Amino acid sequence: MAFNRSLRHHTLRASAVLPLFDGIFAVALTLLAFNVPDMVDPSMGTQLLLMSLLAYGVSAVVVMLYWFKLRRLIGLCRYLHVPQMGLLAQAMLTICLYPKLASLVLLYGQEAGTLFVLTRGQLSNTAFLLALFLFDGICLLFAWSLSTKHYNRQSNHRILHHVISAQTWGFSLLIGMAMLELFTPWFNRQYVFLVPLVLLAEEFAVAREFARIEGT
Repeated sequence: MAFNRSLRHHTLRASAVLPLFDGIFAVALTLLAFNVPDMVDPSMGTQLLLMSLLAYGVSAVVVMLYWFKLRRLIGLCRYLHVPQMGLLAQAMLTICLYPKLASLVLLYGQEAGTLFVLTRGQLSNTAFLLALFLFDGICLLFAWSLSTKHYNRQSNHRILHHVISAQTWGFSLLIGMAMLELFTPWFNRQYVFLVPLVLLAEEFAVAREFARIEGT
């Protein structure tokens, strides 16, 4: 079905958004690198210093995976409607907060605490998890919105169905980690190292579906 030209003033070509989208994520990575001196201190013990540097690297991987995750969804559609543009704007604002929240987690996230015993570590971890939930939720809503549009190709609908299933599974794992972080004193910033594994598992599942569709 052809695109309804009467809606042209309320839509935007998806390709027009990509340069801004890529630029915002590049800024997020730059800010993350800029915060490295705040995250590490030569007076730290060797083990703590190495863990902080590893956590920084993992945080950068998370930004790249989120960039790829949402950019792939943008590439599956031709036009963006106003609600979808609003979701993308919120996603870009959220990723700009990510470097500062990551630096707070790396500085204070190891401090024990629960929802009932608030510490700097608990507040830092909670804020960081809220940002992850917001971005993951935006990706899920954006994928769902694309699946309802009639001008997507049938193969795209099949891919989107699988993407939504994989993202729902990943979101459920994030909820599980959040429950552990909020209600147990022994699970603090460990989730920083687990989030990339969840995102990589999602991408692996979606890549298999892409390969299966292209092979048919």
